[in-house]
Amino acid sequence: MRESMLGIGCLIAALAVLGGCVPQKKYDAALTANDLLTADRDQIQAALDALGVELENAESMAAAEKARADTFEALVGQLKEHEEALRSRLATLQEQVSDMSARGSREREKKAALEKMLSELQESASEAERQAADAADRIANLEDEAARLAREKAELEAEKAELEQKTSEYDALVDGLQAEIEAGQITITELQGKLTVGMSNAILFDSGSTQVVAEGVEALTKVAGVLAGVTDRSISVEGHTDNVPVRSGASYKDNWGLSALRASTVVTLLVEQGVDPLNVAAVGFGEHRPVADNETAEGKAANRRTDIVLVPRLERLEAIGEGE
Repeated sequence: MRESMLGIGCLIAALAVLGGCVPQKKYDAALTANDLLTADRDQIQAALDALGVELENAESMAAAEKARADTFEALVGQLKEHEEALRSRLATLQEQVSDMSARGSREREKKAALEKMLSELQESASEAERQAADAADRIANLEDEAARLAREKAELEAEKAELEQKTSEYDALVDGLQAEIEAGQITITELQGKLTVGMSNAILFDSGSTQVVAEGVEALTKVAGVLAGVTDRSISVEGHTDNVPVRSGASYKDNWGLSALRASTVVTLLVEQGVDPLNVAAVGFGEHRPVADNETAEGKAANRRTDIVLVPRLERLEAIGEGE
């Protein structure tokens, strides 16, 4: 096609050279035909270029399809291997079921269990593809769960460290007052951050007295040895009595006054043994906060007590007001 157009072009050029030998109309017609042929040639060339691009795209698509086909073929091979493994296991179980059937009634329960396993394996074979798709989600969930557990572990470790710190005074008091605790003269409790050393007045005071006896001084000295190092809690010494009225002629008006004086005496002794005076206070409650029934001798004895209470500094006054 291109050679034909070139020939026509040469012919027109020759006619142009001859000039007057060719009529003007024929010359113009030849030029028009040459332009048309040139336009046809350009269109054909553009079509050829477009076909070349389509051919390259088709080749790329064919290569991509070939790669996908190879991937699919590999996946099919893996699935076949998985299927063969399942079939092999199924065959093994079927053989076991057959063997079990020959063992009689003693093996019927085992046979039923194996048959159930066989059924589950058959169901799991059909679910294998779905489970493969869900595996990534389960892994992500497990990773999230592991992160959550790690956070909880860190929180628990922090709580444990805090608890160990809070109970250090408790352990020290228990170790130092073991004999008095075993004798039932002292109790030590810790609840919701409040540490209470409960001391029976039998170990601290003679009946109606506000002076601490020698045995009580020894016990309070042990308590002071621990409390002297307490800086993060306020210490409240709380005096309590039973409901028996005070004897006439006493230096105090009533049980309230008696409990307050005894609490003050204990505070003085604790301060003398090294407890910070700015960190300790004396409070008397008289018979108004019993821990037992005052109708019995045992109840009265339990109510005659002095409690040394340790609470976080900012909560001391509120705790006293609420009767904790």
